[in-house]
Amino acid sequence: MRRAPEAPAAEVPPDAGGGGGPPRSGPVVTGAPLQAGQLEGRVQPDRPSWAITKSAASGAIVLRFIGPTRSWEIPEFFAALNEMMPAENAQVIFDLRELHGHNPDTKAPSKKWLLENKSRIGQVTIVVARAATILKIVAGVLSLASGVKMRVRDDLEGEASVRSL
Repeated sequence: MRRAPEAPAAEVPPDAGGGGGPPRSGPVVTGAPLQAGQLEGRVQPDRPSWAITKSAASGAIVLRFIGPTRSWEIPEFFAALNEMMPAENAQVIFDLRELHGHNPDTKAPSKKWLLENKSRIGQVTIVVARAATILKIVAGVLSLASGVKMRVRDDLEGEASVRSL
């Protein structure tokens, strides 16, 4: 499993939209993955907001977000995703069920990444909580802007369901 590097507490902005902290040098292999419910409704500045895995069974790349996404983490998770991307027909799953809020700083880098990797993408699936209307809208806008087909799913329960996509 690839994870975002641990961030020093002084570099972490207090909100999801903050641009604090310099860009990091890239992902590193670290300890245990993020756990469902780990944040319990509060920001934990010593924990990254994302984790990435590749399913051994299907080859799908699963990016999981928990809590707010800090602006300085955006280039890190795209760098980690680029490392795992196959040359073609990539199945990418963005699990946003435990994402808190929407960081508008993610829009431009997401669109750029999608356009640059369009030829390598087979399917993008975005898994959201049923009440996450803003994330459904953002996914639609990114899909239209990049020309990459995306499925938005809000009917899945549990980690096993995500990995079976």
